[in-house]
Amino acid sequence: MKRIRVLIIAMLLAIACGDAFAQTIEQVTGIPKNETKAERKAREKKLKALADSVAFIDAQSGVADRYFVVTAERMMLGNYGRMYNTPNSSTNFILVQGDTGTVQIAFDNGMLGANGLGGITVDGMVRDLEINVSKKGDVHYSFSILGTGISAQVTIDLYKGSNQAVATVSPNFFSSRLTVYGPLIPYKM
Repeated sequence: MKRIRVLIIAMLLAIACGDAFAQTIEQVTGIPKNETKAERKAREKKLKALADSVAFIDAQSGVADRYFVVTAERMMLGNYGRMYNTPNSSTNFILVQGDTGTVQIAFDNGMLGANGLGGITVDGMVRDLEINVSKKGDVHYSFSILGTGISAQVTIDLYKGSNQAVATVSPNFFSSRLTVYGPLIPYKM
């Protein structure tokens, strides 16, 4: 009987402490306890817009500093080519590090390519830089990567309010162009 009383008291204390903790979280976050679904969606939409605008500012600074990477979330080969919806972002990217750049593409098709990964890698000097900002605030960045034996023209469009970029790679070694869709992520050396 004594054990049952102790268990009941312990359970009541745990429930009371849980309510007090929940109230503390509500006070800290400022989120009302009885928030409606529409209010929650509006709040989440505002937070996402704020996070996207911060990501856009970071991406702009990466372009200005010339230290960034565009990782592939989707890729398309050719003008009306095949869409690859889930490429490996660690082997499919466009990287700029100051005066040097790398475009690495690796199709997971089981065949070895020029780079040993089933694709092509262009690694070399970044030349002919051009940065244009449209009236809407979109950033258009174009440059050439001059590697040994092969080179490519790269254009990156970064749309205002997001770090999502569309990069088009036009290589000199074949006529098909490659379009890479993914986030532009800045970094510091």
